[in-house]
Amino acid sequence: MSASRIILRLVIVLVFALVGASLGVWRQALRITGRPQEFRSLAKLVAGGQMVFNDSIMWREQQQDFYGTIIETIESAEMKRRAFERVRALNPDIKDVDVEIRVAQTKGSAIFNILATGSEPKYTRIFLDALLDEFISFRQSIREQAQGKVLQKFLQEVVSKQKAMEDSAKKLEKARAQGSATLSVRSDLERLVPRLNFQRNQRDDLRLKIKSMRDDDASRAPLQTQLEAIESEIHDIEKDLDRREASLDELKTLQEKLETDKLAYEKLFEQVEKIQSVFNSASDYVAIQERATPAFENVEDWKLPVAVGAGGGGLLGGLIGLVLSLIIVSSSKPSQMPAAG
Repeated sequence: MSASRIILRLVIVLVFALVGASLGVWRQALRITGRPQEFRSLAKLVAGGQMVFNDSIMWREQQQDFYGTIIETIESAEMKRRAFERVRALNPDIKDVDVEIRVAQTKGSAIFNILATGSEPKYTRIFLDALLDEFISFRQSIREQAQGKVLQKFLQEVVSKQKAMEDSAKKLEKARAQGSATLSVRSDLERLVPRLNFQRNQRDDLRLKIKSMRDDDASRAPLQTQLEAIESEIHDIEKDLDRREASLDELKTLQEKLETDKLAYEKLFEQVEKIQSVFNSASDYVAIQERATPAFENVEDWKLPVAVGAGGGGLLGGLIGLVLSLIIVSSSKPSQMPAAG
């Protein structure tokens, strides 16, 4: 191949590569300049969770789930809707602007960077602050709902135990008010038991004495009358003792029931307080570390896109030029003359 043909090919390739590079630069410049203005505001959240010391793998998995939930919640459509409504309520004179939210966790930490991108700087910052407030409020409401469901069941049991304790106390007071005071009952028992034993001894003595007498003995009749009187008194004393012992047993039962109900109430109440304390001191938390920064314009760096456009366009143009140069040079090659005989 002659030198002229090689030079022609190089010229064609260079021309097309230059044209391709120019078109690539022009396209990238058109793309960049044609984009609307973007303003960005940045905020930060910090989160923490409960560590399980006896199973670090489980703790890490729980933390990742916890962190993933935070990111999904902040980026969710529901959080954006809540934030839009909050902005409208607090700033009715500001026109709504679509804002894009992206969340990224700082590697190796529990810090979440929340980036808001919008076409208006003031609204973008206000929207991001509203989003932070709505997210914290949402988490608080979820915690309160969970706490309420757990506590509601226990509180109902507390009320039931308290009512049982109060009913037992009323019954005990009523029994005491009806003359069944413990000291009085015990005093009567101490007085009646010796009297009963004395009368029983007399009865037994009379029975033996009457049994030893003849039926026609004139002194038998008075002794029989005396025996009947003693037996009647014994019966009355026994009946009185039974009543007082039953009253004492009732007082004892009521007292034991009151103590049982009171203990059950106190234990359940302590349990509710512990649950309340656990909820209040729960170590999984999310807090605002930095509120939204003033929105700054996002200006794209021209160097890399222009370089990419020039390089890509030049390479594509060079390939096209190479193909065309092969076609053009080949078609312009003169036909060979037959050799003379």
